[in-house]
Amino acid sequence: QPVMMITLDGNNRIQQVNQFAEELLGYPLDQLLGHRPREFYVDENAMIPRHILLQPQHKIRGVWRRDIEYRHADGSKIWIRENIRPLVESDQLLIVGEDITETHELSEKLEYQARYDLLTDTFNRNHFEQELQKALKEVESHMRTHAMLFLDLDQLKVLNDTAGHEAGDAAILFSAKLLEDVLPYNAVLARMGGDEFAVLMKDCTERDAVNVCRSIISMMSENPFLWDDIRLNLTCSIGIRLIDHTAASPQMVHAQADAACHAAKEEGRNRYHLYHQDDEDLRRRHLEMECVNLVHEALANDRLELFAQRILGLDEDSDKMHFEILVRIKNIQGEYISPGIFMPASERYNIAHLIDRQVVSQTLSWLEQRPEVIEELGMCSINLSGHSMGNREFVEFLIDSLSDSSIPCHKICLEITETAAMSNMKQAIKFFTRIKELGCMIALDDFGSGLSSFGYLKKLPVDIVKIDGLFVRDIDVNEMDHVMVRSINDLAKQMGKHTVAEFVENTQIIDKLIELGVNYAQGYIIGRPKPLAELVEELRQERETEPLV
Repeated sequence: QPVMMITLDGNNRIQQVNQFAEELLGYPLDQLLGHRPREFYVDENAMIPRHILLQPQHKIRGVWRRDIEYRHADGSKIWIRENIRPLVESDQLLIVGEDITETHELSEKLEYQARYDLLTDTFNRNHFEQELQKALKEVESHMRTHAMLFLDLDQLKVLNDTAGHEAGDAAILFSAKLLEDVLPYNAVLARMGGDEFAVLMKDCTERDAVNVCRSIISMMSENPFLWDDIRLNLTCSIGIRLIDHTAASPQMVHAQADAACHAAKEEGRNRYHLYHQDDEDLRRRHLEMECVNLVHEALANDRLELFAQRILGLDEDSDKMHFEILVRIKNIQGEYISPGIFMPASERYNIAHLIDRQVVSQTLSWLEQRPEVIEELGMCSINLSGHSMGNREFVEFLIDSLSDSSIPCHKICLEITETAAMSNMKQAIKFFTRIKELGCMIALDDFGSGLSSFGYLKKLPVDIVKIDGLFVRDIDVNEMDHVMVRSINDLAKQMGKHTVAEFVENTQIIDKLIELGVNYAQGYIIGRPKPLAELVEELRQERETEPLV
């Protein structure tokens, strides 16, 4: 990209500038020549270029470098990386500057995102957990007691289903503002994801914590949430866990506050519940065993059903079918249960690989029985749990199944979430390498949610990066999300990988993605998950009706 060049004379005044410097700063030549650079700095007390030469730490190979903010003629601000060098046999200085505003904004944004929640501007889970860790250290002496509150908004699911995610987001934002108004000034409020908030209160007795919960509940009942023609009194269920020397770890405090919150729900919602050791163990075991029994029963009676979601190619004019396999289980009442509910319990009880095994064999055999579908197939993605990757028997089963299958391996893509790959890098590299040897594709799912993710991508032999839907779903309206998606996409492309955007919910988003050069899109506007046979039938019909060019 073009650079700005400025020559300073012995009196630190601008002697020459190139045309790009005029364009970048927006000043005509006569407003630059004879002036000192300091007049264009945002911080008028910043060091002048000549003083930078006295700073050894700024020197890299005979050039002094710093990042500094300039004021544009229109009042906006530009970050410029200045490279300053003395010109031989004269007292002039040459400044070569490049515009790094975007990179600067992105790194500030990443720093901000590492601590704050994008929707509510409250702290996020990451920052809350650091604060909780500090709080536990403070109570070791037996002298102090803190408290953690875990809040869950009761009506959010209904609101999301009836009025859409925009209304849901507005309700979360509304609740965050109410909480900020009612909490003591030194409380740490964080959104933990979805409709859940956590509060850390320092030096607080049981009575203080209960009083705050009462204020929250009455504040919510007095301030209805308004959206279009909906008027809704939001309520929440709150779990309280006092933090004293009995608190062993942040994870434990968190789980116990969560368990108390569930107890408040089971007692009828819109109330608080103070954590007691015995009520949590019972409830958690009860819920998890229900889930695990359901999975065992579904595995034994072939009640795992394959669903699939369409993936749309944005760049190439590929007429092949692309879809991702998803799994559903029916409960006794015949309702579908989503993996969001049964997978965590399966992972905890170490049976996730059994689900994955069934999904792999069902998918392969379904396709093998339909050679005409294989013929038209571009790519079929199968999600695997991070736990399966570490299970030796499962890995051998997977490799044997893929090797023996009549489906060409390059049409099969295996997906692992970024967090699973990061948590055991060595294992992931070993697993991916073996799968790649067969010719399969590998995709990294939910990429970007780790935010520390960019560096290690080089080490992983993956073909496809799936950009986390949290960044994608608002890129048509949120400039920073747009920059995030662009950065992830550019980075992946530089490493020779393809990209898929998840959570694509409207056509404006598709336009933005095409503009950015993202390869594939997936989301409700493209197609909701549906039974595999139904989706394939639909895609085949579509291809038959398309006019041949």
